[in-house]
Amino acid sequence: MKIGLYIAAVIGIGLTVAIIIYTNAALVLDTVLSQGLVGIVAVVSFHAVPLVFSAGAWWVVTRPDWPSGFWAFMRARILREAVNDLLPTAQLGGPLAGARLLILQGAPGLPVAASLFVDLTLEVLSELVFAFIGIGLLALDGRAPEAVRIALIGTAILGPAVIAFVMAQRVGLVHMIDRAARNMFKKFGYDQGEAAQSLHDAVWRSYGRKGTVAVSFGLHVLCWILGAGEIWLAFYFLGHPVTIAEALILESLGQAIRSAAFVVPAGLGVQEGGFILLGTAFGLPPSLSLAMSLTKRVREIVFGGVSLLAWQIVEGRNFARVLREPGQTATGK
Repeated sequence: MKIGLYIAAVIGIGLTVAIIIYTNAALVLDTVLSQGLVGIVAVVSFHAVPLVFSAGAWWVVTRPDWPSGFWAFMRARILREAVNDLLPTAQLGGPLAGARLLILQGAPGLPVAASLFVDLTLEVLSELVFAFIGIGLLALDGRAPEAVRIALIGTAILGPAVIAFVMAQRVGLVHMIDRAARNMFKKFGYDQGEAAQSLHDAVWRSYGRKGTVAVSFGLHVLCWILGAGEIWLAFYFLGHPVTIAEALILESLGQAIRSAAFVVPAGLGVQEGGFILLGTAFGLPPSLSLAMSLTKRVREIVFGGVSLLAWQIVEGRNFARVLREPGQTATGK
């Protein structure tokens, strides 16, 4: 599995470099730098806004079982994204790293495992809704009917898969994951007392809180929508403003393309190619679309790098405490 991820990462990096060279590397670099330090800082800083809503969605789901402060989830959510963006984990390492950080902050293992399962499901479902929003706006725009057809075909494939995933949870998928993951969750605080309970029951107890699920889902949808602000800001500082509707289309379908290529770490090359293809529907030069995508990459590196460094400091302190206090586990229990 790891070898496959490393190969995918190498291919993604190679594809990104090839796209940059083909598009004219010097022109792309000049375009990126044309927005200046203020523009880059604005795009990087704005990303904190949608992250607040995404962290809130996870917090809301977990709060009935662990009434903690919001900022614990903000830190865990930033780490989730950092691991997925910067490490070859096929979008699986980030959620586990975020769960571990919560447990290091005192969260019990079972509620964290259950809330993570529910939160990921709601996040995927909300992304599907966001993709439909983008398709609808693209259809109303009328400039790219062929792109609408392609998007509809892709969504027709993705939609049933998402629905099947949700239904599979009801008929026993969580039981299977519960049995397979118990050993793994022991090091995340999933101790023997909690192991006697059912992750399946905990997950469906969370789903049974319909008001909480609705709020969490709504926060996830808002997170996706607000993410379009990053694209709007990038194009504004690049000197080629786009409308809010255009930014929403680019973000929704761009994210859908990246998610479809989840085996490629951080969607390397896939994101860049997707934005170039989508940008042509609005008459955007490839160099401009690529510059916008690379600006998003700068944000990933800045946010992710700081988060990964902070995580290592936390893990280092925890490891030092374990060495000082015999009988302690890696989770401090």
